[in-house]
Amino acid sequence: MNYRELTAALTPLHGAGEARAIVRVVMEERFGLSQTDLLLGKDTALSANDREEMEKIASRLLSGEPVQYVLGFSDFCGHRFRVTPDVLIPRPETEELTRLAIAENLQSSNNLLDLCTGSGCIATSLALAFPKAYVVGVDVSEAALAIARENATSLGAENVEFVRQDVLSSQFSVRALSIVPSEPPNFQLLVSNPPYVRESEAAGMSSTVLDHEPHLALFVSDADPLLFYRTIAHIARQVLCPGGLLLFEVNQAFGNQTCQLLKQLGFDDVSLRKDQYGRPRMVRANWPSSD
Repeated sequence: MNYRELTAALTPLHGAGEARAIVRVVMEERFGLSQTDLLLGKDTALSANDREEMEKIASRLLSGEPVQYVLGFSDFCGHRFRVTPDVLIPRPETEELTRLAIAENLQSSNNLLDLCTGSGCIATSLALAFPKAYVVGVDVSEAALAIARENATSLGAENVEFVRQDVLSSQFSVRALSIVPSEPPNFQLLVSNPPYVRESEAAGMSSTVLDHEPHLALFVSDADPLLFYRTIAHIARQVLCPGGLLLFEVNQAFGNQTCQLLKQLGFDDVSLRKDQYGRPRMVRANWPSSD
């Protein structure tokens, strides 16, 4: 199967534009063929081994498997992260959230916390942006944490640690997050992209997501869509230093409710931020200063 054939086969599943983009990245990353090479028809002259690999890739893509899982990576904040079906594929809005955190011009020696870290893309990107900071990433999935640790190691982020904890558990230990075991936690930033898709929203989602990405990292009950935000906000009250910053990625349907929740819990300067498409997807808030 060549470029044109695979693009045509994927078009009913993804649309023409996305299908072309998917096949182009496969051709470039797996076979070293540029767009110019494709225009010259060099994809029709692949070796027997390459043709066999192409057929395997095509089969996975036509099953609806995301190209990031097929290739094994996703680019995020200028870095390449390994991804598998054990972790969510990083989204553009999550990159915007991370860049918002980086743009806060935090002190280089700050302590930073990422809850529901998944692939570690947020935590590791922060660690690389602030090499003198100490970053902690937390997730309930040991499989996800294995990927996160692998990403941090491959990218040379030595100042990030990953811890297995369930933020929803009554056994969640704030003390286990302490930089110095004998002292209480003291973070200048808590950032989180928690599960926020309501279970009822699954009916309108692509099978590419539903059949391949981890539901544990995606969904929250319709009965309590703010569960993770409320729980993490209570954790933030315990671990943020005075004036510390809380950043959330949110379901656009619940941005205002999340802001109201944080105000009720005593946070200051609560604001709802829009992503590049004008959708309310990020919430920023400060824990009050002591003065």
